[in-house]
Amino acid sequence: MITNNFSKKIIKKEKIKICFVGVLSMDRASDRIFSKTFSYFLNKLDNCESILIDDISEKNTCDIAIFKKNFPIKKLKRIIKIKPNFLVGIINPSDNEKERLNIADFAIVGSVEEKAYYSKYVKCFIYPLIEEINEKYIKGIECRSKKVICYHGNKQHLDFININIENALKRLTREGYEFKAIYDYKKLGKCKKSFITKHIQWNQDTWLDEISNSTVGICPTTHYTGLLRNKLAKFIARKRILRNDYLLQFKNTSNASRAFIFHQLKIPVVAEIGGSFHHLLGDETAGFLCYSEESWYDSISRLCEDNELNARFSDKAFRLMKNLYDPIQWSQRFIVDIKYWLLNDTNK
Repeated sequence: MITNNFSKKIIKKEKIKICFVGVLSMDRASDRIFSKTFSYFLNKLDNCESILIDDISEKNTCDIAIFKKNFPIKKLKRIIKIKPNFLVGIINPSDNEKERLNIADFAIVGSVEEKAYYSKYVKCFIYPLIEEINEKYIKGIECRSKKVICYHGNKQHLDFININIENALKRLTREGYEFKAIYDYKKLGKCKKSFITKHIQWNQDTWLDEISNSTVGICPTTHYTGLLRNKLAKFIARKRILRNDYLLQFKNTSNASRAFIFHQLKIPVVAEIGGSFHHLLGDETAGFLCYSEESWYDSISRLCEDNELNARFSDKAFRLMKNLYDPIQWSQRFIVDIKYWLLNDTNK
């Protein structure tokens, strides 16, 4: 935990030693990106040394220990007790784990939305969920399947999808478009939405190849969880009760990572209005943001029918990803922000 002397020690160090602690599962995005990939890019910096370890002992000499999501809380408390002189970071904080939030000095989060929410509990630093993508998966529009709409991510975003998006997708699939959904249906069960024409089991070895063979990617974000809220949202949309207002509800862990994959593979994106998607898609030169049924229908069909527009948008988004979401720059930013935070905390 933080002490003034320890803060000063880290601030003055030319090379900070960081340990990512916990047994990793590469099927879990938080392990794959927040631990393995983040550690990899921190190691490319001159002012940082990062290692992955399953557990931590008294002999460990790290300055910062970042514990993977779901690291056992009893084990974490024991580690802090026997070795108190390091900063404790956690990944993907949760309201359901208040004890973990109380123990942590800081948390790693994946978006502005997540930071804005969890900052009430703990100091938060953003590291976007940027996957390592081999550019061998990138295909030109002429080499990809035609009229294939792709979704990848959590099944919940399909189960609780906005009625406007659902209606647009039903129209498109009736007209011959394919909608493929890539998610873990073996664990979560198959989504029953009628617009899904192809269910694909998420698999670490094949998911990127599946995405790359698509015409356009979609990213819904609203999340009307609970039967009453879901039915109320649909009723308001159907009856046009809020004619001049947006009705949005999304998770506090919302982020743009689902769009990032499409951008990295040069697949143009149509995303739901709201949240971090605006950063790259806000001016409609790299993708579309939509809300109404017509805007979803028109945007998807345009990108499927117009190869020149498809290529122009995907190239622009690809360049923006390279410039604004360079993982080395975000890793360096983390080190700078940690030192700035400790300096200000010490001087209070």
